[in-house]
Amino acid sequence: MDDFCRQLMDEARSTTIPEPVSTARFFVEFFSLSGIPSLHDLKELLSRTGVGVAVATKLPGSYRGFHAGHARGPYMIQYDASEWSGAQEHTVLHETYEIIIERLQDIQPSPSYPAGKRLCRDADRFAASVLVQPGLFAIVAETTGFDIVALQRLYRRSYASISLRLAEVMLHQPLLAVLYERREEKASPRRAESVEHTGLKATVVARTPGFRLRTNRRPLSSLRGLLPRRGSPPAPGSIGDTVFGTGSPLYVERVSGYDLWKSDDIAVAAKPVLWRESVAKVALVAVPYRDRSVLRPQIEGGAFQRIPEAYQVI
Repeated sequence: MDDFCRQLMDEARSTTIPEPVSTARFFVEFFSLSGIPSLHDLKELLSRTGVGVAVATKLPGSYRGFHAGHARGPYMIQYDASEWSGAQEHTVLHETYEIIIERLQDIQPSPSYPAGKRLCRDADRFAASVLVQPGLFAIVAETTGFDIVALQRLYRRSYASISLRLAEVMLHQPLLAVLYERREEKASPRRAESVEHTGLKATVVARTPGFRLRTNRRPLSSLRGLLPRRGSPPAPGSIGDTVFGTGSPLYVERVSGYDLWKSDDIAVAAKPVLWRESVAKVALVAVPYRDRSVLRPQIEGGAFQRIPEAYQVI
């Protein structure tokens, strides 16, 4: 692992901290990782680097995984055995990235290393980048109409990984990917008196550089609340809230209200993910209205409720 970290810094050719996507690319190359890595592949790789992986029968609270160790001893990653394989792979790589940052800090101390929430977000980006490598992903994503649910089934990766990779890979296509997830221990009714009670929150809010909403020729600021925020529930009456309530896919061809001239109007497709007959997740993709045709393969392939135009938040 230290050899990897040193070469990673040499590859960066500077004292700046490599960002997670380039770190993932070098990680795959350095360790000759499979294009479709399995949990078994990751365990073997980490074992070679001196990092052990153990399965926990049940982690406390909302923990999906954690790691422990120090420079003079082996690290140990533990992940929740109750999670499905795709989520476990994501967790193992998430913790691996945090270990990489710790080793980099020991090798070349700097106050600029990510920490806290930023480290957590970077670790998610690293995991998604390793699990869903570029290449055919862009072609397959376009073929499905940027359908997060369909891509998750094809790649057998977490919904979070797929959502993040859409924004990382599809740089030529302006889009916004949002994943709402319910994290409570026990399943609740599909529709409760308040969204807060359901535990449904945005765990991924990712967009390509080209997806920009502007008003009065300036970056969106006062209307920023109209967009989903990571860690927040969907706004009452929003598209995400509606899909959660009905349990049915929804396509809104034109969502207005972001500027006075409708130049920032968007098209939105949202699908529910059911677990034990309750909505556990809502996957949402938005593109500029002018690009709405790119969503056609997704819309034509599913039983979407179609709304031609709406003035509401997503």
